Amino acid sequence: MFTSLINSHRELNNIEFAILPIGSIEQHGWHLPLYTDSLIATALAENLAQRFEKAYLLPLIPYSSSFEHAGFPGSVSLKVSTVAAVISDILESLAMSGVQKCVIVNGHQGNHFLRNITQEVNRYGPRLLLVPSKSAWDTAYREAGISTTISRDMHAGEGETSLIMHLAPEAVKQSGIKDVDCPSRPLFEVVGMKHYSETGAIGFPTRATTEKGAALLNVLIRECEKVINEFVFETNS
Repeated sequence: MFTSLINSHRELNNIEFAILPIGSIEQHGWHLPLYTDSLIATALAENLAQRFEKAYLLPLIPYSSSFEHAGFPGSVSLKVSTVAAVISDILESLAMSGVQKCVIVNGHQGNHFLRNITQEVNRYGPRLLLVPSKSAWDTAYREAGISTTISRDMHAGEGETSLIMHLAPEAVKQSGIKDVDCPSRPLFEVVGMKHYSETGAIGFPTRATTEKGAALLNVLIRECEKVINEFVFETNS
């Protein structure tokens, strides 16, 4: 996770952009670890960093906004204003080092506010990119053979369980796997996850496989790499 930080500052000349993975500490059903999103963000960020010679991989921010999981033991949230302030400080520090562009690799799809932060930062020019996009996730679900949509399989379901089976199989508790089908959640932002799911999962983890997890990760890497290339090399600094 911290391989880029073993380099001395003299080895970090001519950096084209930084990569900042953001995860979460929140419940993921009865079968996945609290740090599921952090595992996914780290794996994606590390793989992307290997594809760009002049990328600076920053360490993971393990907390973000997970208030929809309040009431489940272990879940920890930062206020949106706190996360925004941390990102702003990081971008300012990077700029002082001559690194003007940054890619946030977001592992927690509930961090909707990151899109607004990205738009605000970019109001004077392209400095911040947020990946993976919903389109990238949709493509990954389709090509990996996930049985339903990401909306219906939204949390600790077939997709995320497959990814953790691939990345950290020892972290999956088979005895806790239970499908929860809840396609309609009109008050989700009001009452949170607990109102719709006893286990804290929504989706179909019984359908997960290691092979689907590997395919999901590979497609996400490919889709993110394409948009990063456009962001770094086809936009003006």
